Amino acid sequence: MKKGILKTLLFYGIGFGIAGIAYAIIGNPYIHAPGIHHLILFLTLVIGLIWTLISVGIFFFKTRTEKLKGIIVSNSLIIISCFLYVAIPIYLDSNEKTFIESDFVRTEIKGDTTELYHNDNLIYIKVKDSVILDLR
Repeated sequence: MKKGILKTLLFYGIGFGIAGIAYAIIGNPYIHAPGIHHLILFLTLVIGLIWTLISVGIFFFKTRTEKLKGIIVSNSLIIISCFLYVAIPIYLDSNEKTFIESDFVRTEIKGDTTELYHNDNLIYIKVKDSVILDLR
């Protein structure tokens, strides 16, 4: 089992290491698209997933070895961890209530002073006939 775990950790270490080196050298020149390091990480995970599925097939239909068991367990943990690393923040952000800005202007009149607020930001102050602040 130890050999399978070490083999899997070596595979992911090399894949993630190459992605880190690619990011350090190339960076992400166009931020609106995935960089080469993202593609390397994705390819590493896809190959790991395929490797896991093949290992499960061999484990259940051919030979049950401790090495295959280690490969399956460590691959599964890494793939599930990476999935949760991406999925949990998305899930938490979707449950968060967002403040919807309105297009209403609130007017407060106190004696000779008139104040206008847009989204609770003061945008206009008028005292008697003099305009003190006008951000409209």
